[in-house]
Amino acid sequence: MLFRLFQLPAIVYFILAPLALAAGVGLMVYENGRDSERAAALSHDAPAMVEPAEVTSEDSGNDFNEVTVRAQVDPMNTIEMIRTKRGSERGRTLFAPLYPADAADFSGTALAVMEISGKVSDEDLGQFYVEDGAAGPILVLNGVLEGGINGDANDALAENVTLATGYKTIKSFVNGREVDLKSSGMGSTFLILGLILAAIVGGFGYFRKRREDANRAAEEAYYAEQAEG
Repeated sequence: MLFRLFQLPAIVYFILAPLALAAGVGLMVYENGRDSERAAALSHDAPAMVEPAEVTSEDSGNDFNEVTVRAQVDPMNTIEMIRTKRGSERGRTLFAPLYPADAADFSGTALAVMEISGKVSDEDLGQFYVEDGAAGPILVLNGVLEGGINGDANDALAENVTLATGYKTIKSFVNGREVDLKSSGMGSTFLILGLILAAIVGGFGYFRKRREDANRAAEEAYYAEQAEG
């Protein structure tokens, strides 16, 4: 398959080169926009604290869709999903169902899900704790609100937890608001990668074109010689 990729006509590479550049520019614009939202969020305090039931849409957050939620968490159904490939760990994510802070038990519907990527220690989770609720610990979570269905959360929790229709996922800031909202700086990286890839593909197309021209000239010379003979 890879060998065939290098055997394409030159015109294909001349088409792919500007597409690679356009992709780099597009990703740069997108990431720079997100960095602007991060900067806007850091320009003021975190949003006011709300209950899970008040998180009704993606517009509940402020800049960068940031929210602060006070909720009761079910520790018995908090699941850490570990992804592996060929026996090696490729990443892990913690999912925890969130209920109203005044819930008497966890028999009802989880209104939201806490999500934390990477290894999480008890100390990491302890920073969110504020008091004990009737059924479990009450946490105050500051993070980014994600809308839509979270397939990984469904896979991790749906067997033992009833998730509300249209529940939201809160990607909590583990390292602190200032750190987790800092600029990624990836915009310029995407642009550079796009430029490099475009140059490589365009350069390969140029050499393919020269080879095609040389082969064509050789064929024409051969047939001309045959015709003369």
